[in-house]
Amino acid sequence: MIMPDQNDFLSVEAIIRSITRERFHGIWEAARAGKAAELDGEDQKLARIMLQHQEEFHNQFEFADVMSDRDFNPEHETNPFLHILMHLVVENQIELRDPIEVYQFHNAMRRKKCDYHEAVHLVSIVFIPFLFEALKYKRPFDDAGYINTLIRLKDKKPEKIMAAMEKEKG
Repeated sequence: MIMPDQNDFLSVEAIIRSITRERFHGIWEAARAGKAAELDGEDQKLARIMLQHQEEFHNQFEFADVMSDRDFNPEHETNPFLHILMHLVVENQIELRDPIEVYQFHNAMRRKKCDYHEAVHLVSIVFIPFLFEALKYKRPFDDAGYINTLIRLKDKKPEKIMAAMEKEKG
């Protein structure tokens, strides 16, 4: 498995950025105006997730429409748009139990005293390297590798997940 490096993040980020910045701004505007319920399904979920992160990312959401060329250096800062998209993907996997191992891993982390949000982040730590490998090399997502990694890490302590993923980087 390949862990994404800075250059991988920047190239994938450029693709994601071009698709989403204006959309994010529109969703943010609706969420701030209390009109999230008027949005379509996925956009409603994004609005909810954005509101949960408004303290951390308010300025980026507020000015998303004029930030289309803004790069975020993954070594020094969090890309709020990518962060929100990862939340959406992982939360959908948990909700749909697809794959079921995501749901099982998430529940295992919750039993180990992680709150919902923290457990979503732990799933993301496992998911992101597989996503970037698929995008970087333009190949199908490695479902089997993702599932096997979730199974293998499910019994680890939450604070050991990142180290375990780094160890597998090689």
